[in-house]
Amino acid sequence: MRIEIENLHVAYAGRTVVSGAGLIAADGEITGLVGPNGSGKSTLLRTVYRHLKPVAGRVLLAGTDLRRLSPVEAARHVAALPQERGGDFELTVREVVAMGRTPYKRAFAGEDAADRDVVARALADVGMEGHTGRRFTELSGGERQRVLLARAFAQEPDVLVLDEPTNHLDIRHQVELLALLRAGRRTTLVSLHDLNAAASVCDRLHVLHDGHVVASGPPREVLRPALLAEVFGVRATVVDHPLTGDPLIAFDHRAPADGAGIPLSAPGDVLGAGPGRSLR
Repeated sequence: MRIEIENLHVAYAGRTVVSGAGLIAADGEITGLVGPNGSGKSTLLRTVYRHLKPVAGRVLLAGTDLRRLSPVEAARHVAALPQERGGDFELTVREVVAMGRTPYKRAFAGEDAADRDVVARALADVGMEGHTGRRFTELSGGERQRVLLARAFAQEPDVLVLDEPTNHLDIRHQVELLALLRAGRRTTLVSLHDLNAAASVCDRLHVLHDGHVVASGPPREVLRPALLAEVFGVRATVVDHPLTGDPLIAFDHRAPADGAGIPLSAPGDVLGAGPGRSLR
């Protein structure tokens, strides 16, 4: 299913964090949000999975305003892995993942064979099938991340919303997660700090800066040295990855970008705000 965000304005803790954002996550594509800390990525995602209510603008799911759906209807379509991981569940790994089936169950209804199959498959997808009886509280940060991702998979959503899903994962599990997202071809809206991971896994990127979408397009078109300098304040060059051919960003770790910290012009004047436009 397609997600479309129209002229979104979101305030959080008394200040405007997202201002006039518009973007599209196309059906079956992986759409990435990248930008510096504080640029509004997590706030924007929170409006998609209905944790925050926008001041203005809409989030549309296949043309329907998500706010018009009941919580149960929304949960059947959209599953989220937020940065806030919640409290320590006094549950087993399997019980946590089985929570993903809640939108499909009537009150006090038990599991059926279909639920058990979905949960088993979700655990296998994240490599946690051998840990079903362990307590969630006993897990490492990376293991918890994988279990919560399995819970999202168990919802069988049309849309996945993932906020920094590679946090706490070692390199092997980062690679496995990104491969799993590519193979799934489910509509996915994901924020990533790792620009090389974003360039590898995402079909399209939207760059946020100070609450505005300042560039949009395929990774190779968006991740240009000029944008990296102006938005992220780093010197970098972009080459082809020797193994995959994806864009590979090589950063200069010895010095910041020339002119780093210079404010951006009005959104769209320099980088081209809005879907379908990118820095050239």
